[in-house]
Amino acid sequence: MKMSMSSKERMIAAIRCQEVDHIPLGQLFHSTVLSTPVAKRWGNQFQRAEVLKNLGLDPVIDIWMPTPESPTEIAVHKWQEDDPDGPDVLLCAEYETPAGKLIQKVRKTRDWYHPTHYRFLPDWQGHAHREPNEFDEIDMMDDWFTRRYKVPLISGPADLDKLEYLLQPPIGPARDEWIANARKAQQYADEMELLSHTRRLSVGDWFMWLCLIEEFLYAMIEQPDYVSRFYEIIQRYNREILELVLEAEPDVVQYRGWYDTPDYWGRERYQQILQPHIEELGQIVHDAGKFFCVLMPEGYTLYRDILDGLPVDVYLGLEPLAARKSEDFASIKAALDERHCIWGGVNAPVTVGRGSDEEIDEAVKFAVEMLGPTGLILNASMYLYDDDVPWDRFMVFIEAWRRYA
Repeated sequence: MKMSMSSKERMIAAIRCQEVDHIPLGQLFHSTVLSTPVAKRWGNQFQRAEVLKNLGLDPVIDIWMPTPESPTEIAVHKWQEDDPDGPDVLLCAEYETPAGKLIQKVRKTRDWYHPTHYRFLPDWQGHAHREPNEFDEIDMMDDWFTRRYKVPLISGPADLDKLEYLLQPPIGPARDEWIANARKAQQYADEMELLSHTRRLSVGDWFMWLCLIEEFLYAMIEQPDYVSRFYEIIQRYNREILELVLEAEPDVVQYRGWYDTPDYWGRERYQQILQPHIEELGQIVHDAGKFFCVLMPEGYTLYRDILDGLPVDVYLGLEPLAARKSEDFASIKAALDERHCIWGGVNAPVTVGRGSDEEIDEAVKFAVEMLGPTGLILNASMYLYDDDVPWDRFMVFIEAWRRYA
């Protein structure tokens, strides 16, 4: 393969929709890969970057934004109780804010100790492992709360004054520690000539983390003022977190729109509620001279004209099997071409994880032909997990990329 650029130069050129020496493979991970050979195993994201770079890939260094935690001055009480309506134990927490108490109760379902739990909240080195006795000390927010809430943290307008007190960026020693670790990660990226990538800025996803899904969807129709103020509070927090994050000088700031998809929002509410906040965040990132990335797993075809108008440099997550195989690569590429890079192209768990050599080859060829040659960073979307993709399938994917990139 032609190698006249450093990995970082190649990734930045692709994000800018400029010519590259070859299409980068910027594969993202949330864990290891199943059956990885001993010599290739990694213990943290920096070792992983070395392994992938030695394979000729374009790994990125993750700078994880601070995990939302209650301020130290707010008293927190945690306990367990039986669920009167079912077999599960309820994991409970109470936060005593100056505006009143917030209570959350989460069902401890049978899969609570599954290895994939808490991969959502890694530390700065990429470690997300917890000992079993740590799983039950529930945090203020956790992706696993979605569909497991018995009592959500936020139930309606009466809880929003309390949320304002609870949702605060880190200060003091916690802030200093985050900045120090983020700068260490950035320094490693600079030394290795790799792209750095901050993760988990979000707007829409917060209703999944803090509320009951169905009740909030009803509220979008019946209580627009409540929904508007809910997201004003989230956006205030986002601004403060972005100010902190930009001190670390990352190359790319990722906005996480995992649940910004048409099933929940549709075009009208996406434009009314989410778009103004995403535009503001993108402008803040651009004013700082950084790239703005939006992660979204599906909805590109339906949203493509909206996405084209956003201040977004790169869209992460497009793959052909999402949304019941309804994503139209040709129309998406036409809408976004020369203005927005696409970071994706191939399905991870089904195609790479379970596909034959021929199916993986055809998927890579299709992605490159439809989305390349400029403005494409190949990725088996959204991420690779060790329970989805074994090492031998990952190698087939890499070989197909080498053929067509």
